[in-house]
Amino acid sequence: MWMQKEDLLGLAVGLAVGGAALYFFMPRIEAVLVPALRPAAAGRGAAPPVVPAPPDVAQIVPPAPVVAVPDPAPLPSIADPDVSAHPPGSAPPAAVISPSPPPPATGKAGTGFFVADDGSLLTAAHVVTGCGHTAIISQFVQPTAVDIIATDANQDLALLRAPHLRPPGILPLGRPVSHLLVVLGYPASAGPVTPAETWATLENDKLPGAAGTLADPREMVWVEAAAVTHGFSGGPIFDPGNGSVVGIVKGTINGERMRVIGGMPTSGVAVGPGMNRLNFFLREQLPRFETTQSSDTGNAAIDDARRATVHVVCWH
Repeated sequence: MWMQKEDLLGLAVGLAVGGAALYFFMPRIEAVLVPALRPAAAGRGAAPPVVPAPPDVAQIVPPAPVVAVPDPAPLPSIADPDVSAHPPGSAPPAAVISPSPPPPATGKAGTGFFVADDGSLLTAAHVVTGCGHTAIISQFVQPTAVDIIATDANQDLALLRAPHLRPPGILPLGRPVSHLLVVLGYPASAGPVTPAETWATLENDKLPGAAGTLADPREMVWVEAAAVTHGFSGGPIFDPGNGSVVGIVKGTINGERMRVIGGMPTSGVAVGPGMNRLNFFLREQLPRFETTQSSDTGNAAIDDARRATVHVVCWH
């Protein structure tokens, strides 16, 4: 399924620049749970006021969130691999003495993961928006320039490709079969080549039924993962129970606004599109794309995810 009408409440997400996690400031929905007007004071002899019963929480549809964009994450210390201006074997350019040094390179960074053996990988669109050129790196991948094949700003998805690289690992897409998931990403604390990992708890079952597709983890994944922060954008939300990516990190929400939903965490909630939306995007861009099933689970599957996850670096 793709952007049903009931999805209109959902995450009009432009997500943070610079691989930073976006904070969704959800409008207050407490008012939906109480009568709109307090009953007027009853006069002497008047019939007691009729206080309407609060509505069923399961029928509440939270209003659309308001998007706020935080500051970009800094560009990591990674050498620019773009050598197109000076092909291998050519003489280096002559040194130029100038009265002042050139300004330092600027850019942003996030996370991505391989989805096909032709070097195709997914990340968040905001990670590569406005890039002059883009590269990937990990402990298994030397700095490698990549092409931006397609982006979807509405879903905040981007397809990249390293055409001459054999991926060290490929992650299939699937629906979650576990409540305990793993999120991989490249915050500043992770360093340039080794992704950070954090456990995450699937929270979709806390959402009211009237949320429609937003409550379906195949469409939108809601997880409690307090460690998800700047740099995790575009990273895989991974289920070691079946060895599949069940979603991609788009950002985090202000959980205080979700306090009225019973059992929903009030902090550290991350969100991202689920496998249906990822599949739809990939099949539009790669007509022959077919996700596979992983033969690994548990620790072996997590190791597969480590091999397939890369640092995505964008230079302006």
